[in-house]
Amino acid sequence: MIDVADEENAPLRLTLGSDAYDAIHTSLSSRLAALEGQKDTAYSTDFETKAE
Repeated sequence: MIDVADEENAPLRLTLGSDAYDAIHTSLSSRLAALEGQKDTAYSTDFETKAE
């Protein structure tokens, strides 16, 4: 943990253990899939401006 904290680009959060990694990976993958499911709706609300 100390070596990681001393790294120039240390991670914001340190995951320790394969069980923690797997749980976080599963959770984030699920959240990313939900976000991707909303992409068309999100992009459809963009405001288009005319080039001057």
